[in-house]
Amino acid sequence: MEKEYKDFNPEHPDEEMDLEAFFKGEDAQEWEKEKAKRRTRKKFIVKIVSSLLVFALLISGLGMWFDVFNIPAIQFVEVSNRLSKQSEVSQYKKSVVILEWDGVKGTGFNVAPDGLIVTNEHVVENTNRVNVHFSSGDSFVGRVIAKNPKLDLAIVDIKAKDLPVLPLANEKEWEKWEDEKILFIGNPLAFTQIANEGKIVGKVLLKDWDVPVMMIEAPIYKGNSGSPVINQNGKVIGIIFATLQNPAMESKEIVGAAVPSYYIKTILDEVKD
Repeated sequence: MEKEYKDFNPEHPDEEMDLEAFFKGEDAQEWEKEKAKRRTRKKFIVKIVSSLLVFALLISGLGMWFDVFNIPAIQFVEVSNRLSKQSEVSQYKKSVVILEWDGVKGTGFNVAPDGLIVTNEHVVENTNRVNVHFSSGDSFVGRVIAKNPKLDLAIVDIKAKDLPVLPLANEKEWEKWEDEKILFIGNPLAFTQIANEGKIVGKVLLKDWDVPVMMIEAPIYKGNSGSPVINQNGKVIGIIFATLQNPAMESKEIVGAAVPSYYIKTILDEVKD
């Protein structure tokens, strides 16, 4: 006959000890401790990952914010506020629009009461439809009806009536405007409807271009593409499309480049025909 062994409980020698319950209790306590440790580690990891993500976003955004809030940018906002107090400048702004599609933003301006928007070809080169926003708050879906990559010009058609317009100066011999003060309006960086001033400093024939373009001494930034260049008589004499180094200056200062409005007129005539 096998001898029966009983578990010994030192506190109660005459009672059997329930080892299964004892170990279950210990395991439960250890398990709770382990879960607490895991929760602490998880929170720590989440904090680290969150901090790294915030840091990465901060670094990636610094470039944009340095562009937006650098001293020249602040200065052109001040200049715009001053110029915009002039009644004629406020009137010009009514014809200048924001063009946007798929994250791309540029500038254009209206030249017909029923809606013909002039802009750069590179602003709309990969699309045939764009959103057109006027300062009045009116918005339209525009259809790109003409593109001229050789002159970086494009025409966008919208369906509307009685829109404000900017008149074009059609002189072919535009070189006579050298040293003339000009005004331009656009949507640079994160801003909209920014008016600024400058002057025409000469002309330059770019590589692979058939016609010379005007050089403008003025603060021009990304987003100014498509901005109208307006003379003292309130007429558009060109459209800004780029910045470049002035080849006539040893310091190679950066100037704006604009297509003379004479060539805008030739494209509009083709569209109307």
